Amino acid sequence: MKTALVALDLQKDFFSDDNPNLVAFESIVPAINRAITSFRSHSDPIVFVQHTSKAKPVGSDAWKIHEAFDVQDDDLRVMKSHPDAFWKSSLDSELQAKAVEAILIVGVLSEHCVLSTYRGALLRGYRTLLLEEGIASLSNDLTGFTLRLCEHIGIDELDGLWA
Repeated sequence: MKTALVALDLQKDFFSDDNPNLVAFESIVPAINRAITSFRSHSDPIVFVQHTSKAKPVGSDAWKIHEAFDVQDDDLRVMKSHPDAFWKSSLDSELQAKAVEAILIVGVLSEHCVLSTYRGALLRGYRTLLLEEGIASLSNDLTGFTLRLCEHIGIDELDGLWA
């Protein structure tokens, strides 16, 4: 089953010093980069989804992917303006063009964009999982809430996606 890694909103503004839960956001970086490496080694798609808004216009420093993440020029990029990355974006058509049947979601904010995109993926028929160590929010309680609602795997179970 072809699986895509969908990385949500890993943008610079979430990794600034004014983030009240910056430690949690920084802690997801190694797991996400490990997932990226695994997906590349299996030649499966990686999609970086970037939220655009008045506060984060396309091309602004706040809009850019944080430099801690292993993003490459050939990774897919999708822009969104709603919490559900599928809503009014090219995400579904990009995944269909790659014959993707399942997605693993990483990113921020757990209870907003991560949960909305998880539900959007399920509604479109994708087998959908979250990477437990790969999501964060401004509150660890909200990340825990999201994980209780959604099917997820741990980073050490990642290789099982290709078994």
